[in-house]
Amino acid sequence: MERGLSPAGSARTGFALALIACALPLALRLLLLLVPANRWPAHLLLGVVALCLLALLTEVNHFGRAWYLTLLYAVSATGLTLTCWNGHSNDVLEARGRWTKVTVVQMTERPRRDTVCELRRTDDGTAVPQLLDDCADLSRGATLSVLEDPQGEVRPRRSAPCTVGTYLAAGVSGVVLVAGVTAAFRRGGRRRLPVPPTSLAGPRSHP
Repeated sequence: MERGLSPAGSARTGFALALIACALPLALRLLLLLVPANRWPAHLLLGVVALCLLALLTEVNHFGRAWYLTLLYAVSATGLTLTCWNGHSNDVLEARGRWTKVTVVQMTERPRRDTVCELRRTDDGTAVPQLLDDCADLSRGATLSVLEDPQGEVRPRRSAPCTVGTYLAAGVSGVVLVAGVTAAFRRGGRRRLPVPPTSLAGPRSHP
């Protein structure tokens, strides 16, 4: 006879753990505004998040015991983490980007890749730390406005970043993750319900 939480209690536990799992990549996304993504602390934070999500994966696999629930969690957790990590450039430009008037001082054509341009600020003549991508339509000496990161962490852009798709993808991944973990724990709770004791004596005969 195996005792454990009821299906409803197990589902609530899974729901709480799923919310924590969703919060980890989102917290990483916020921390990357303070920690440069190309430095080792950022990769350490990514590793910690990945280990925590992997630990929950073992619990989902143990309680759910269904390959589709394990796969659903793995795909949604990976998608949420990658979305938060890859959306870093958009987050940086949206949080601290500023529009700057610049002049193209050098163009470099790369084989099988987009042309990149070296920029210099028009007002003070200082160089923009990062190159501008996809600028084949420009010419040397051209003047334009770009959205740049004052700290020089990410590359400048000619248009404002669109974060709607990033937030939508993160939201869908989060909903799928929560649903999958909750279903796995509810399934485990049903399987772990205590079995009522059965009498070892045979049926009584009535006179």
